[in-house]
Amino acid sequence: MADSLTREERDQLIAEMVKIDAELYPTDGSDGPGVRESILLREKFYQVKGEYADRLPRMVLSRCPFTGEPLKRAFDPFGLDGPWWHYLNDVKFDEPRAPEAFQVLLGAVNFNGRQPAEVIEEVRPGPDVPFVVTRLMGLPQIKAVIAKIDLATGDTAYPVAYFSTAEIEPILLHQTWCRKDYWFPTDTGDAGWSIANDVFDFDLAPHLAAGRVLWTDLTDPQGLVLGPNDGECPFMDLEGDRQMQQVVAGETDLIGLPTGEPINPFD
Repeated sequence: MADSLTREERDQLIAEMVKIDAELYPTDGSDGPGVRESILLREKFYQVKGEYADRLPRMVLSRCPFTGEPLKRAFDPFGLDGPWWHYLNDVKFDEPRAPEAFQVLLGAVNFNGRQPAEVIEEVRPGPDVPFVVTRLMGLPQIKAVIAKIDLATGDTAYPVAYFSTAEIEPILLHQTWCRKDYWFPTDTGDAGWSIANDVFDFDLAPHLAAGRVLWTDLTDPQGLVLGPNDGECPFMDLEGDRQMQQVVAGETDLIGLPTGEPINPFD
């Protein structure tokens, strides 16, 4: 894999994607490019986006509570204007091998009073504070590990990774952080997809007491996963809105929470 992007290199790629998109779809009433030029612009756009995907940092976002092994994933720590954060993301990221018990990654982001005016495409980064998905917490041998990452923009991200030593059918899981839907292999070997609408639980105390929620300090070189016997969890009762956030065109709205009602993905 190529060297990881610096913030400056990453910002240059984002600016190039925005520039190409504006050329393809002008908003000033002018005609768009001709057929040949459109093809060349789209090819260039996907080349730039591919470089972003290939060179985005692969960062430790959590640690397995069963083995202590780090969970490394592609992640954009430089700002929410990158495609990694897009709700309708169409970028394929080649991920490092995950711990065997890893199931799914969710998360939250607190803007700490900042308005993310740089965001153009729709982003749904989660609530301000960490949470667990009630249904996932009922899966066999499940444990959720909460962590914290300080983003370059001053925002605070809270990855919440789920692990289990049981064999869990992919259809029972959940779309990953920031995404609208999730794909999984079916019994026939085809690809299926769904949209989870599961209830969030912000009351971490019972899960902590039961050892189903743990936490880790990603800055600690010892790489420990801590539980109820290791002192006070730093993610309890944090200040912030307990609703989903939607950011698009530089504006942030609170859009409520999942209701638990099934969603027809074809609606």
